[in-house]
Amino acid sequence: MPLRLQDCPLGSVIVCEIYHLFDHSGIYVGDGQIIELAGSGLVRAVSSQRFLDNRSGEQLLVLCDRDGQPVGNPAGAERAAAQLFSYQAYDLLRNNCHQFVGCCLTGQNRQITSFFDLRTELEQFYRVRLSPELVRP
Repeated sequence: MPLRLQDCPLGSVIVCEIYHLFDHSGIYVGDGQIIELAGSGLVRAVSSQRFLDNRSGEQLLVLCDRDGQPVGNPAGAERAAAQLFSYQAYDLLRNNCHQFVGCCLTGQNRQITSFFDLRTELEQFYRVRLSPELVRP
């Protein structure tokens, strides 16, 4: 049975597919809200439905440890919330949603281009193997 979004800890990484070619990531901050860096460069909080809008993915995934438990980071959620309604110079390869999530969660600004890069960076940061698991809105 899939996890429920409201059961995920603050600072969990939430992911969805974009046309089966890319992934989009954000940070869960409670109350059903996910903070994302939009393609316009705006850092915003959205519902799970809005997070999925205009993307081909119909399912949310959350990064979990080897026991299937979502990995949270409250300090990362706070860093993301502190950037709400700010703008960044969005670039698909150099400053995208994965870069934003990685920087908020680790507190370090490293080059992260893809979800694979983000997962690898977070595995090193948390020192645990991570895998995406299905989550219900």
